[in-house]
Amino acid sequence: MLFNRQPIQSDLELHSLSKDGAGAAIQADTPLEFVVYAVILVFISALWYESDAYRYAAPLLVVPALAHYLRVHRSFPDRPRIGIVGLLCVAWGLYVAARYAYTVVARPDVGDGTSEGIYLLPLLYPTFGYALWLYVRRPFIIAVSFVLISFVVVLYGADIPSLTSVQRADFSLHQNPIHAAGATGMVVLCLLPFMIYVSRAKTLSEELRLPLLGIAMLAFTIGLINTYGLQSKGAWLALAIALPFQIILMLWMHNARATIISALVLAAFLCLALVFAWNGIWTVAGDTINAIILLVANIADIGLRQAVDHAISDQTLPSSFRQRLVLWASAVLIWGDNPLFGLGVAWEHIWNYRAHPQARFNLLHNGYLEIAIRYGVVGLSFYIVLFAWAIRRVWQASRYGLIDVTVFQAYVSILIFFCGTILTNSNVRLALGESYMMMAAGFGF
Repeated sequence: MLFNRQPIQSDLELHSLSKDGAGAAIQADTPLEFVVYAVILVFISALWYESDAYRYAAPLLVVPALAHYLRVHRSFPDRPRIGIVGLLCVAWGLYVAARYAYTVVARPDVGDGTSEGIYLLPLLYPTFGYALWLYVRRPFIIAVSFVLISFVVVLYGADIPSLTSVQRADFSLHQNPIHAAGATGMVVLCLLPFMIYVSRAKTLSEELRLPLLGIAMLAFTIGLINTYGLQSKGAWLALAIALPFQIILMLWMHNARATIISALVLAAFLCLALVFAWNGIWTVAGDTINAIILLVANIADIGLRQAVDHAISDQTLPSSFRQRLVLWASAVLIWGDNPLFGLGVAWEHIWNYRAHPQARFNLLHNGYLEIAIRYGVVGLSFYIVLFAWAIRRVWQASRYGLIDVTVFQAYVSILIFFCGTILTNSNVRLALGESYMMMAAGFGF
């Protein structure tokens, strides 16, 4: 299975349930088990349909898990512990809450910001991870369900006529094509590791293995086509980094000849697809690429500040490129007022007096600046430490045999993709980003 639930003694600080089963929250092959799996699928459903459903699903996992811990596990001598990073998440949540409360009470004139509640969510990360560990008995059921749902969604979104026109592919399940491309890219990065796992799983019969491989392969191919058709430059760039990285991971971590040959064939296929798609890619992104090259040259020639000001005022450059520069330049200047701790929820009040008011919205189109303008270097450092730690934990778990190595391949590749997409979009403030960050951090716990 994807997870090996046998207890180990190691620095992972993962603990077994009691030998008599007193710690078990649910039993396999019961209706409750499948209800929990359905709730988990609803939690990650922003991948398929953009909504805030995860906000309703999360308490259904976290609250019973916390109650179970207080009722059962708290008295165990070897009870699960959240560790230093878990305490850091709690401290961060309390810090955000205290700072928010102080601003609202002491400075009501500056308002209460926008989308500020998401920075409290790390309070739930350790317990969410505990809930996953507690309730997920057979993760392969969730994995198969994920692939089947993803196949239906990418098939629904397939818009072949758009590939030969300037129109973007169907994105009716999401608010805009950029959000749809980000979600589809994550789905694509889940499918290769799934195919590798299924092809290697000795417990699967051929009657089950071949259909799963076929469905996953179709979903992967159609998903790639959909991502191309959605014309999101940020998603293209992030996938161009994450997908080759995933293939390299597979080549490095698997010694089986069949896996190596499959990875090399896939790499050749992707190179060939890139050749055929290049004209379309250049049509969409060529002006932006040229603008970036010009900006870099001007930075080397006249300095960063003047180069950015020149690019903002240059009407010949792509509008979307200039709008992002306007937002980023204004955000950096405001962040500079308090680079270490940021402006807290008062940032939006100051945003009303930004240096470049041309872009009339407060989505900064950069997830790093979304954090930095609020909580500065301290906030960025918190998230960097948290997810670097989570990567290390997942890697350790794969080395100890607690999870299959394909889980690590999917995990780290999706994280790289997400970090790439938030360079040009505020995905941390979307349902997709909020639910992903909780799942990724929770999985580390």
